[in-house]
Amino acid sequence: MLTLAEADTALARLDADRSDISANLVELEGHPGVRFLDEVPLAGASAQRWAAARGRLGVVWSQFTLFEGVVARVHEVRARRLRPGPAELSDLTALLCGPSVVLAPQPIPFGERQLTGPAVVGRALTLAQLVGEMTAGYSEVARMAAAADTVASSFLPGVDRADAGVREIRQTAADLELAAIDHPLLTHIATVEQRLNTERALAMSDPLTVAERHPDPADPVALSREIAELRAKLAELRARRESVTQRLSALAEAVEATTALYDTARTAATTTSAKILGATPPALEPLAPLRGRLTLLQTGRTTHWIRLNDEVVALTRDVERARTAADTARDHAVALLDRRDELRGRLDAYRAKGARLRLSEDITVDARYRRAYELLHCTPCDLAAATRALTEYQRSITERTTTA
Repeated sequence: MLTLAEADTALARLDADRSDISANLVELEGHPGVRFLDEVPLAGASAQRWAAARGRLGVVWSQFTLFEGVVARVHEVRARRLRPGPAELSDLTALLCGPSVVLAPQPIPFGERQLTGPAVVGRALTLAQLVGEMTAGYSEVARMAAAADTVASSFLPGVDRADAGVREIRQTAADLELAAIDHPLLTHIATVEQRLNTERALAMSDPLTVAERHPDPADPVALSREIAELRAKLAELRARRESVTQRLSALAEAVEATTALYDTARTAATTTSAKILGATPPALEPLAPLRGRLTLLQTGRTTHWIRLNDEVVALTRDVERARTAADTARDHAVALLDRRDELRGRLDAYRAKGARLRLSEDITVDARYRRAYELLHCTPCDLAAATRALTEYQRSITERTTTA
């Protein structure tokens, strides 16, 4: 049996519990997640789970009413006498510690009934047991409410932000006239938009499933990266469109510069052909087709800018190839003359060496010198023969220097 002090302490705790339970149940009823689940037309798992949870919350309210009734009876017993006697303490002990809460009879599931047993069963709980059951029911509903609120307050706004991004992207695509050429990005945009609509519809009908599927509400549909990639690709297209005119002007300048390079290469090749035996003019592709393509690009502004851009890129590549060919041809022509001049310089150097060694009067050495000199200074110059002659002249000086 409880002492008077123990009974008073227990009663004070019950009063505090009653205040807390009442406040928490009222707050739960007004929770945004509960309102969301009550207001949206639920379907799927959320409809089933919330119907069960709503029923469980109704049971908690009924249990709370029973709880308040027992607490009121405890107060009645305590108020009988200023100093309760054994009878009052016995009643207080029974109410506070015994199975003082009688629940309404519940039907026994048909599969669990016995042939000779009852169809319903009643239960009596202690106040502590009752509070435990109410707490479990409250926690179940509170978890669902919190999950639904996350979907409503974080997930759906995230979907809306993503949708705003898709609308912005679609407007950019329209500005770039991508529909005129059925650009593949339009299909990607439509796919992202459809997935967003699907996510929104699911969140509005089955939010509890969405909450389990997306533990991170900050990235609700895992489409942020795709939207960012689409935005970057469209920005690149916009930059390409804005640069088409400038690059077309630069291309015209490149064609003119290539024409000048062709002239330089041909002039160098002509000079070299006259001075070097066997040198042939470069087989350069004609520039007329490139100029014709440039004219079409400059006048055909009715072409969609992407196709125009692609043609500018292709022509730029071909002009650069022609420019490289002209550079190569010019360098080759100049290299042949440089080679002749180099051989002349080596011949002069060996002539000076031979003079120092008093080999100029040597008939063989002198003959080889004159042969190399004639080959290097005649027009056109046979570089192969001149190279062999210079080598013979060099060998004759080396041999006589060794034997001297």
